Order: sequence, then C-alpha cells, then structure tokens
Amino acid sequence: MKSMIITPNSQDPEVQILSYELKKRGYNVQFFIPSTIKVDIGFHRKFYKQFESLEPKTALVRGFGAAATQKIFFRLDILRAIEEYNIKLINSRESLEIASDKFLTSVFLENHNIPTPRTIICEDPHKALDAFEELGGDCVLKPLYGSKGIGITRLNDKAFAENVIYSLAQLNQVFYLQKFIEHYNRDIRILILGDRVVSGMYRVSNSWKTNIYAGAKAEPIEITEEIEKLSIKAAKITKTEIAGVDILETENGFTVLEVNSIPGFTALQEVTDVNIAEEIIDYFLKVTN
Repeated sequence: MKSMIITPNSQDPEVQILSYELKKRGYNVQFFIPSTIKVDIGFHRKFYKQFESLEPKTALVRGFGAAATQKIFFRLDILRAIEEYNIKLINSRESLEIASDKFLTSVFLENHNIPTPRTIICEDPHKALDAFEELGGDCVLKPLYGSKGIGITRLNDKAFAENVIYSLAQLNQVFYLQKFIEHYNRDIRILILGDRVVSGMYRVSNSWKTNIYAGAKAEPIEITEEIEKLSIKAAKITKTEIAGVDILETENGFTVLEVNSIPGFTALQEVTDVNIAEEIIDYFLKVTN
C-alpha cells in the first residue's frame, strides 16, 4: 500500500514521525514536495500518474512552504489540481486557503459569531496609520500568510508605527492590523481532529509573543467544555479537519486569534499523554477508508 505526505520538507521531524506511523501500518510513504514539482498537463495525464496508486486515494498535507505571492497561488493551485483528480486532501485546499490566510480566517470567525479581536486590513499605508489610531494606538501587525510568529510586530508607538508601515509600503505589503489584547503572556492552543478535541496546552512566554517558535513554553491545561465547543466550532467554520486553534483568555471571555491548518505537535506532545502522531494518522486513515 502506498500513501502520500505533501510537505515542503520531507526531513522535517514531525513529517518523519507521521511517516513512521504510516509505515508501522504497512504503508510505503511517498513525499510530494511542491517546490520540486513539474506539472505536465497533456493527453497522457503524467501529473496524475503519481497519485493513481495511492490507497486510499488520499494525501496528508503538512504544508506548502511558499512566501512569494505567485508561489502561494501556484501551490494552492497544485492542491486544487490534485483534488480535481479525486484525491482527497487532509486538510483540503479550501481549508488551507482559509486558515493560512489571516484575513479570510478573521472574516469567517466574525461572520459565524466567534469572538475574535477587531482587525483592519488594507493596502494603503495612510489608511493603515488611520487603522493604528482606530485600534487604540496599540495593535499587532501580522503578515497575511505566515506561522510561528515570524514577522509579527507590536505597534504601540506612533513614530515606530509610521516607520514600520511606510517601510513595508515600499515592499508593496498588505497591512493586517489586529487590536492588541492583553493576555498576560499566555494563550491556549487546542488540537482538533474532525469533531473532537485531542489535546491542548497553555503557551507561556516572557513577552507578549506566545509562539513556541518564539520561545514560549508549553504547560498542561484542563480543557473546559466552553473551550472545547469554541475550538471545534472555529475549526469547522474554517473547513479544517486537523486544526490548531489559538485562543486568548480576556476580561470579556475567550477570543479566537486564528486557526492553524498545519498545526505542529512537538511542544504539545511534551505536556500530554496522548500519542498525537498516532491520533493524526488514525484519523487520516479512518476518514479516507
């Protein structure tokens, strides 16, 4: 039996762990690396041939690894092309389009009445500075596409905000500005598989950035019914089957920051007894058979 993992880096430790879990079940794992792909469209359907022997007809998506705009769209197109050949992707192209794009995620959360910080998105640097003021002179500037907290900057000084915004304008950047919410250097990450919560953790930092990649530490959490329902709803409305939901505890209750469609699990594994990789592969195989 052959299975596939779509990833920008086949040597990524988590990809290797997931690959091992598939191999334990008797699967020969093929890696599909978007940056190396040459799409040949023609009578012989050469592009399809690499998928026709998959059993089940499914691929596990662990990222598409693009930063440049054209590459982002091309790689999303590749995922859509794979689906056109009736190969099921987990997560789907639609999920990655929504959850990987912070703007779309914010729209979906707000439209489905899920609490999320006030956010303003624009291209014009003057409007971005107006947004800075509208958001109380304290906001977080984020790249539309990105993860691990890379490229995120807090703007709470007007002169600094002007410098950052005008500099980014020279690079033709889109400005995604989100009101800063006091969270006492701690947030919550919940891992969802389908319609259930698998595990979760607090991410605790020495600064306002609570990404593990930025130095935050994982701590155990007791997942309440309220957190569970909120996380599952956020994952479902963003069409994300395997989801990492990021939540802040605020004075007005829980608020969802974003939904991650390629959630890392190394730090979470350190604070849970659940075998996360095993759970992911069990889910992947169950929903595709």
